[in-house]
Amino acid sequence: MEIELAANLVGLAISVFIGRFAYAGYAAVGSPNLLRLTIAFISISAGFVMLASALFAGPGLSVAINTAGLTAQAVGYFFIAMSHGLKSSFDFLPSKRGTALLFIPFTTAPFIIPGNSIEHLVRSISFILLVYVSIETMASYMQTRKSSTLMIGSGLGTLAAAEIVAWYGFIFPGAFALPALLAKVAGFGLMVVPFSRLGLGRVEKVDGV
Repeated sequence: MEIELAANLVGLAISVFIGRFAYAGYAAVGSPNLLRLTIAFISISAGFVMLASALFAGPGLSVAINTAGLTAQAVGYFFIAMSHGLKSSFDFLPSKRGTALLFIPFTTAPFIIPGNSIEHLVRSISFILLVYVSIETMASYMQTRKSSTLMIGSGLGTLAAAEIVAWYGFIFPGAFALPALLAKVAGFGLMVVPFSRLGLGRVEKVDGV
């Protein structure tokens, strides 16, 4: 439990830092996309708080708190997906096609999850959102060849991989929870440096501003 608690606290610290950097960028240029990213990492931070709290709750209550934490993080992933194509200049211009695709997970997830578990559903949505936004971001990297875009895309891809690892926990309970959590923390860690540019006021262009 100590390692899981430490990993959740590290994840919380990283997500709070990224949220602070995103808010700094929003305060500087007033971009709606940066506001969405701020909300995203606030939600992700709240998720880490709940996941850490679940470690101290009773058996029945811990499941509910854990699911609530995963749901909060899925909401955060949704807001990140709304600001897809994270170029190193943070010039977010999501297309109408891309925005429409964001709703696909909510219509397809009930048909691909194994069983009717709420946690299955939440993880399905999180995985699809993360795969979508990581592909969009890597496509942006292929155009710009900016290292910060590559780091963000890699981080999002690692988060998607973490959800895949977590799925094995449904087959082998408890065996993959820690590796999945560590992969999730690593994914957010990869995004710290690119987003720190926002906190340093080094925003070149956002939404054409």
